[in-house]
Amino acid sequence: MKRYIIRSVKYLIALCVLYVAIVALMHYSGNLQHVGISFADQWAILFSTWRGWTMVGVTILLAATYPKFGFVKRRVKGNLALDREQIDAAFRASGFKFVGAESGALVYQAQGLRRLMMLFEDRVVVREEEGVLVFDGIRRATVPIAFSAERFIESKYRNDD
Repeated sequence: MKRYIIRSVKYLIALCVLYVAIVALMHYSGNLQHVGISFADQWAILFSTWRGWTMVGVTILLAATYPKFGFVKRRVKGNLALDREQIDAAFRASGFKFVGAESGALVYQAQGLRRLMMLFEDRVVVREEEGVLVFDGIRRATVPIAFSAERFIESKYRNDD
């Protein structure tokens, strides 16, 4: 639960920063200066209208629910020991690096600026459960990596035949 709340707060802050950047870009690009609205007036308008408060509410709701639908587990047929090379290749192709193993699972993280873009929620864990590999992490990284790993593993066994 603690991790869920931390993720929600991170995404709320990220959405607020994004909104402030968009408003600042609109203001300083000259689109609203000819109307005579100051930067401070834009914020006053936001919080004095029903639409503004609706947007604030939707932003908070989105941040509160993002950890629920933004993180997934994907299952892929494979073996952690036998298919390690293909798993590593899938992560490398997506810009991730191996950072360690913990209790029989492999842990990978994004590299460089991509970590910041994922708000440091870039950790993807791969474990084996009943002959199936389980990829667990943020949706936008986990789904494509699991798909690539599945293709690499299938290709390995197809070429072995």
